[in-house]
Amino acid sequence: MSQNTFEIGSVRQLEALIKELGGVAECKRLGFVYEDEQGIMSLSTSGMGYLVFIKARNINNLAEAFAAGRECAFIEIEDQK
Repeated sequence: MSQNTFEIGSVRQLEALIKELGGVAECKRLGFVYEDEQGIMSLSTSGMGYLVFIKARNINNLAEAFAAGRECAFIEIEDQK
């Protein structure tokens, strides 16, 4: 199996994260990529949240990023009710 095997449904998102953050290792360190027991990597919930709430909104400062993270968590909690 290759060193970097990606789940087919999240390849484009993973490629965007890898390009943005400078590599697979950094994506894993941040918890944006999940690797299963077979070594297949897929986008984690926090990785998707980053793409949707930070990257897509062109957020560049820390305060806005924290606010977006809070909003993402709130939406996730409300969806689980």
